[in-house]
Amino acid sequence: MRTMEIRVALLPALVGNIRNAVCIVIDALRATSAIAVLFARNCPRVYVAEGHEAAIRFARENHLLLCGETEGRKPEGFDFGNSPVEFLTQDFQGQPVVLSTTNGTRALAQVRQARRVFAGAPLNRTAVAQAAWAAAQQAEGDIVIVCSGTDGNFTLEDATSAGLFVEALIAQATPWELPRLDDAAVACKRLWQQDPQLLRSWLEGRHAQHLAEIGFGEDVAYCAQLDRLSVIPELAKDPTAQLPKAPIFLVPA
Repeated sequence: MRTMEIRVALLPALVGNIRNAVCIVIDALRATSAIAVLFARNCPRVYVAEGHEAAIRFARENHLLLCGETEGRKPEGFDFGNSPVEFLTQDFQGQPVVLSTTNGTRALAQVRQARRVFAGAPLNRTAVAQAAWAAAQQAEGDIVIVCSGTDGNFTLEDATSAGLFVEALIAQATPWELPRLDDAAVACKRLWQQDPQLLRSWLEGRHAQHLAEIGFGEDVAYCAQLDRLSVIPELAKDPTAQLPKAPIFLVPA
């Protein structure tokens, strides 16, 4: 019987071969957290773009809401920024959204060749971990947790979140199917276990500090909560297949 491996890519550029893998993409502050909240607030589908130009064109052509950020702030002409707390006050029933962010939406696009791709955050950790574990078992593949990072650099909050996902994935296993972990997965798990107070640990990092300084401290605090949501956002790669309940689509380049 094949032993599953759980790997962590501390940046999207480090994913390696993922064609038979199930990926969990994390941008805890804030893209994958925002995506989870959008679906929790009744958004029927989210389109993600690798860049603002493609997002603006697609949103205008299809008369869709345009959301996103540049350096944490809402770009000029966008309907909303990338704030989960702001999204919590809205009802997106019947309103698809186009989302373009600096890191998270690009990371989702970069791993599109994986067998399955989920968007995960502490907010929906258990639901996504369970779905990813079941998908990997069915495919007899590995699980790769992909940290989006910030501008190509390692981020503390994504690595800590990866560690709590490693823990949640291991919890799905029976004693005779415990997965192997690569070194990055071991390191992230230890990072999370060393200081499980997410908000406190995140605020030691530059990205969380930056968001707090520009007025998004409430977002940092909200995103640091565990298992507040049960939505399972998934990249919908085959339009002919049965769509997931929380489908993410890629905007054409």
